[in-house]
Amino acid sequence: MDLPLTDIRQLQSDLDERIMLIHNLTRPLTREKRILALMVEIAELANETRCFKFWSLKPASSKEVILEELSDTLHFIVSLGIDLNDTSLSLPFIPSPDSLTSLMIDWMNACIRLKEDFNLDHYHQCLAYIGKVSLACGFDAEEVFAYYQLKNAKNHLRQDNNY
Repeated sequence: MDLPLTDIRQLQSDLDERIMLIHNLTRPLTREKRILALMVEIAELANETRCFKFWSLKPASSKEVILEELSDTLHFIVSLGIDLNDTSLSLPFIPSPDSLTSLMIDWMNACIRLKEDFNLDHYHQCLAYIGKVSLACGFDAEEVFAYYQLKNAKNHLRQDNNY
């Protein structure tokens, strides 16, 4: 299964519109902040996988914690794709021979390129890391989609409670 971007994009658009309305913001005013938020979530994901912590014997966080962080990255990258009017129907999950540490660094670099030149090509390069990193963490598109839906609902509840 590929990741169904059409479904995710609609869910994300609804959440974004709600947040923008509540906080009296616009997409252009929040773009740079969403790029930074994506990078922070990538770092949080790396931290939970512990892929770079060569000095520690402590194992990675639970599958659920890692999926939540991965879902957070998906929220922000899809939100940015909405700005670019991305119409991709789905995202194929294509494995990478690179280490998880290398993927995280490359993903951060892709985010920087997206910030410097905000276009669909750079967006698609950044988006592709969702599949690569998910597979490297042992997750398929179905798991990522299911967890995205759970986290999206949680994000709506947070807005209900003045998060």
